[in-house]
Amino acid sequence: MDRQTTFSLEHSPRRVSNRVVSLDDNSEWAKHLRRVGFHEGVEVEVLSGRDPVLVRCQNSCVALRRCMLGCVQVCALQKAQGRTSSAAQ
Repeated sequence: MDRQTTFSLEHSPRRVSNRVVSLDDNSEWAKHLRRVGFHEGVEVEVLSGRDPVLVRCQNSCVALRRCMLGCVQVCALQKAQGRTSSAAQ
């Protein structure tokens, strides 16, 4: 299994799906982010904004301060475009 590059959610381009790899528990924001649904393995996507930033987390949208995104480490999701899964074929 090859390793994917991780980066801070604050550096994610808009409309790109990412998976949360970790939260910096030393950050003052980690507890709040966990409370609103940010956990390891969850799919997130930056939708719009500079500050606040609109982020989709699971099936909800939340407005967060840009400084809060710095403690969320993510990796880009690889999605097949325009193809059905092999199980459906």
